[in-house]
Amino acid sequence: MQGDYSTKLRFTVLAMALAVSGACSSTSTPNNPGSGGKSSSGGSTGSASGGSTGSGGSSTSSGGSTGSSSGGKTGSGGSSGSSSGGSTGQMCTSVSACGGAVPGTWTVMSSCLNVSGDLDIRGLFGFTCPAGKVTGTRQVTGTLTINANGTMVDNTMTTGDEHITVGSECKVLSMAPISCDAIGEHMVGYYDSAECKDDAATGGCDCTAKIKQKGSMGIPTGEPNTTDINYTAADNTITILQDMSKYDYCVSGSTLTVTPKKGPAVTGSIVLMGSGMMSGSGGAGGKAGGSGGSNGGANGGGGRAAGGSTGGGGRSAGGGSTGTGSGGAGPGNRTDGPCDIYAAANVPCGGAYSMVRALSKSYTGPLFQVRTMSNAMNTGSGGTLVNIGMLPDGYADAAQVETACAGTVCTVAKLYDQSGNGNDLIRGSKGPAGNGDRSGADDYESTVKETVTAGGHKVYVLYMVKFEGYRTPLNMTAKGVPMGNTAQGIYELVDGVRALTDNGPCCWDFGSVSPDPSKYVTMNTLFFGKGFWGSGADSAPWFMGDFEGGVWAGGSGGSNVKNNMNPSMKGVQFALGILHTPVGKYALRMADVSKATDLTTAYDGTSPKSWGNAGGIVLGVGGDNSNNASGTFYEGALTKGSPTNDTDLLVMKNIQAVGYTK
Repeated sequence: MQGDYSTKLRFTVLAMALAVSGACSSTSTPNNPGSGGKSSSGGSTGSASGGSTGSGGSSTSSGGSTGSSSGGKTGSGGSSGSSSGGSTGQMCTSVSACGGAVPGTWTVMSSCLNVSGDLDIRGLFGFTCPAGKVTGTRQVTGTLTINANGTMVDNTMTTGDEHITVGSECKVLSMAPISCDAIGEHMVGYYDSAECKDDAATGGCDCTAKIKQKGSMGIPTGEPNTTDINYTAADNTITILQDMSKYDYCVSGSTLTVTPKKGPAVTGSIVLMGSGMMSGSGGAGGKAGGSGGSNGGANGGGGRAAGGSTGGGGRSAGGGSTGTGSGGAGPGNRTDGPCDIYAAANVPCGGAYSMVRALSKSYTGPLFQVRTMSNAMNTGSGGTLVNIGMLPDGYADAAQVETACAGTVCTVAKLYDQSGNGNDLIRGSKGPAGNGDRSGADDYESTVKETVTAGGHKVYVLYMVKFEGYRTPLNMTAKGVPMGNTAQGIYELVDGVRALTDNGPCCWDFGSVSPDPSKYVTMNTLFFGKGFWGSGADSAPWFMGDFEGGVWAGGSGGSNVKNNMNPSMKGVQFALGILHTPVGKYALRMADVSKATDLTTAYDGTSPKSWGNAGGIVLGVGGDNSNNASGTFYEGALTKGSPTNDTDLLVMKNIQAVGYTK
């Protein structure tokens, strides 16, 4: 999608108080330290077995005052206290952070979390408006196992209710209107459920949402952390390195008290009782493995030692010093790839990209380039650039990645074009001014987030999150690609499982765009995910065509149509999408390559547009650098000319022969 967002965003919010009954919860597990605690004004008589209830929350060993075993002092107007030692009421008290040794097995005894403040609408859900307002409560139960080697396992459950208001600016995305109902649908994933209605007073949306999440204790997220978590504990703060979420904390005796510090302002704390305490300070025993991946060579269990060797002959690029990564391998014992199939069909690849494998048996260059050891990873400068090459059979050399990235943040700086046309993809350039995060250049993707098996090898894939995108260099006209109203073909292999919870609305595209994101042309790209416009059968994600001013699941009229012939890719780990755009027509085809014997044709007919191929190529963002969506890319190419269905089938079988597995 592409449009002009030059109007300054304005936000009008409507604050609404939530019902407070049950805002602070407790479990009926063993009592909090400090039995018979002193009650607050308006509280209840503390029982012999536990703390008090009232507006002040539960008393803990770090902050509560201890009463006698015969019961606490009686506050005025209170009712009898709970035997569980928890607290009920409106007020929640945050921890007085004092640090301490955190290794051990911890069970949540009580929790009281109130939420109020700004909610990052843009970052969480992919909308272009910058913020909403949220109020609500959260409760936590379960256990947390913290190891002395810098790792932990989170078996907690966070529940809660929140109320969100968003401004009228959120109801337009890339010049196309969107409904409050659709906004609510896109909140699901971060929330367990959400419903948004029109707010007549503000012109925006009034939303209610429920939280039910395992992992990432007390912090809602689209990708909660449960196992293989890396952390540090320093300066009275526990930091989760996968997503940099933080908790103020205090250990006193066998009690750990924490307050979450990510997202909107949280008041209150989670109180945990320890058992099986371990020696050593948290986080001191190893280096964490980075965001879901494995940075090598660390003491303890946080990282994985890197192996392999690097060769010489790397091809350098600007913006940093070039390391010693391999520039590629000789053809060796290799078979045809998709670009060989397209060349034989007289529709040659104009741009071909993969971090996984060579897409042509004759390609000998590097697959991608990483930038390591830079203090400014997303500025396109500094650090060391290392080219990642191939093994003799044409698959990426994962050992080169692990060697280059050991002990440092490591990002993908370039995807090399394997077509021979030199249409390499680099960090996407900024979009039109006033478009939120699109007004800045895109971030780089981290190389160490996810691997798959292909050709029997472990390989790293392009695991992109919001605000990350790749594009041919600004104002460069790509070579060997369709230009103007001429035929084009696109194929891509992507992850449909991850897209269920992490794919934002606009726009995870691959294909032909303007060489300058601030200049309008009719796009010709393959969209994957769930937009605000067209839709397919059942649940998202779907493959659709992003042709500007809408996203088409089929048909030649308006884009806001549901095409039940376009199948859901929900739960499909390796989803193949194909877009043909001959003059005056287009076709959408797709398959689950793990089991398909042929491709499904969702639409093959008249086009709503005349193609405006202008010589730019994009991956992961829209034509105007709409960079609010996420996805995982395995491989793909665009062709000069439109392939036949028979050629599509040959490409699918070629991908199946790779043996992609998770």
